[in-house]
Amino acid sequence: MKNSELLTTKRQDLDPIEKQRRYVLRCLVQNNPCPHCGHKLNFFEGAGIAIDDWRDNTARTACRCSACGSALQYGVPRLVLGGNGGWHWDLADPKK
Repeated sequence: MKNSELLTTKRQDLDPIEKQRRYVLRCLVQNNPCPHCGHKLNFFEGAGIAIDDWRDNTARTACRCSACGSALQYGVPRLVLGGNGGWHWDLADPKK
């Protein structure tokens, strides 16, 4: 099943692994602000890939802000507060 199909399929029609994948996808489609310019973008926009081309893996995906071009990395806080999908953008090179 394609990633985009997981987001539109009824929960009761999914097996446990598909439910977990769907949860992750729902988090990644949340728009969060670039820490440099404030432009809101989701993980797929930052990575420059279509949702159906994404495969969960342990390697870091190179991401950039589509507005200012800053190199970004996906960050997960120790404590999740608010409705931002449980993640945020960090600058990949905070010196810039």
